[in-house]
Amino acid sequence: MELRFDFATDDSTTGFRLGGFEFYNWGTFNKKLVKLVLNRENGLLTGDIGSGKSTIVDALTTLLVPHHKIVYNKAAGANTKERTLYSYIVGEYKTTQDDNFGHSKAVALRDENSFSVIMGHFENIGYEESITLAQFFWI
Repeated sequence: MELRFDFATDDSTTGFRLGGFEFYNWGTFNKKLVKLVLNRENGLLTGDIGSGKSTIVDALTTLLVPHHKIVYNKAAGANTKERTLYSYIVGEYKTTQDDNFGHSKAVALRDENSFSVIMGHFENIGYEESITLAQFFWI
């Protein structure tokens, strides 16, 4: 009995690579559709503090990692409870101090009737395969 394996002749193009990534209503990107086109190439996120780099990384992490294992804003070195899936869906962007009760309250860009969408398209050119992953969040 002969075993045959389907290996690509050139493994430089095998493996799934991110072709494109987009999200809507995620974090502080309020009512905005953001599209990143990578064409299976490497990418580099740069920008000022607070420009949304960690928000983009957290959107991709949310798409790929089970929710109970995600530590949001880890790219920025934040503690484990600084951001949550809920805070990204409603677009929390700051906290205010309640003068009457002395505790802080998060301020959000959207209410609980809003929705968020994350979608990534991955391609494996070596095997001519592609897959699109998407998540829709609505509270």
